[in-house]
Amino acid sequence: MRVHGSVLELPEAGPADHLCWLHDDDAAFVDVVRGFLAGGLARGERLLCVGDRAVAALDDADGELGDVARLRADGVVETMTVAEAYAAAGGFAIDRQRAFYDAATRRAQADGHRGLRVVADLTEFATEPELLPELLRWEHVADELMASGSGMSALCTYRRDLPPESLAQVLAVHPRGNGAEHLTPFRLLAGDGHLALRGSVDTFSAGRLATLLAGTATDRAAVLDLTGLDFIDVAGCRALAGWAVALESGGARPELRGASPLVRRMWRILGLDAVAPVRFSEPPGARAYDRY
Repeated sequence: MRVHGSVLELPEAGPADHLCWLHDDDAAFVDVVRGFLAGGLARGERLLCVGDRAVAALDDADGELGDVARLRADGVVETMTVAEAYAAAGGFAIDRQRAFYDAATRRAQADGHRGLRVVADLTEFATEPELLPELLRWEHVADELMASGSGMSALCTYRRDLPPESLAQVLAVHPRGNGAEHLTPFRLLAGDGHLALRGSVDTFSAGRLATLLAGTATDRAAVLDLTGLDFIDVAGCRALAGWAVALESGGARPELRGASPLVRRMWRILGLDAVAPVRFSEPPGARAYDRY
């Protein structure tokens, strides 16, 4: 199970980091960007800064990162504006974005680096209501790429003055972030061919879960792992049922993996098995009586 939840400080660099960082103070923003990049340097990764603010954090960063000019010349540090990054990928289309970052990671490894560490300031996408759903879908796909062991890791930064619901949604699709728990008590993460729901879902957050699940209702995300789910109420179960109905209408068979006995009982009592039939399964390696 991937480490997830809120953090107050930048965690130690790891092989599949995917953090969401909210910022409203320029100095603190620069510190966290440089800290994230320094962690990548220590791991032997290539660094890619995307977005004007992320690139500007490299100015006068020799104290934290060493000779930045030399690192650029040697191809250890690369920079792009947001427009350049998405133009290089052929526009903001999820499949092309995935292919672009997968190829960039493989290129870094072929050049002798351990992987690719990306810092991207994505605020401008989150400020556009029509772009936010696609951005959230991209975050899911990117999370799957990182969780797969590709060698890519990322720090996604967003301004803290975005609408609270937008902040809650972007935090919910990252394993870890510096937003307070009250913004989102759950995480919806990518696993190996499945989604994983972690934390707690109640009446106040069920609508957000339904929105995020609606953006992932494809046959390649037909399995939802609930092993790390601490709590879910009736509204949350109905959000899961909506996800299952959407999948079934598309020809896929939804599966809830690792659901607790209480969730299974609620599913029957609420009559959800009649409108949203799902297959309940155990996590790989689990014994049937471990759940009871």
